[in-house]
Amino acid sequence: MARKTAVLKALARTWGEWKLTEPDEQLRAKFPQLKHCKSIWANNRFEVQCFSCESAIGGVWQINIIRHGDLEQVTYAEAQRIIHELFGEDMVAVEIYPALADEWHTHSNPRILWILPSTWPLPFGLHVKGAWGQPST
Repeated sequence: MARKTAVLKALARTWGEWKLTEPDEQLRAKFPQLKHCKSIWANNRFEVQCFSCESAIGGVWQINIIRHGDLEQVTYAEAQRIIHELFGEDMVAVEIYPALADEWHTHSNPRILWILPSTWPLPFGLHVKGAWGQPST
């Protein structure tokens, strides 16, 4: 086990090229949570499962970011880099922490984010006057 951990940590020092795959029926049968998954991006460090979500605001992507080997939680900086590399630098993503009753339980530690359409600006966020405790007037 220690050898496996050491190998995974050594691989984690580099950031490999992303490869796109589409889940097939065999993969969906093995991993039922991928039943509606549209695509999976993977490199040597992470897997990003992409789900297209219908919404009133347009095309929204739900993504699950999972670190290979599940050794550590995905950091904010890593998630931001993944979003920018796979979806574009101008995209906004929101991470939601659901109520306990709605929580998705799994053996991995995914970061679950929603990639919003570029045509839908958030009515709240770091870009508004009231951010960081500033007066909005």
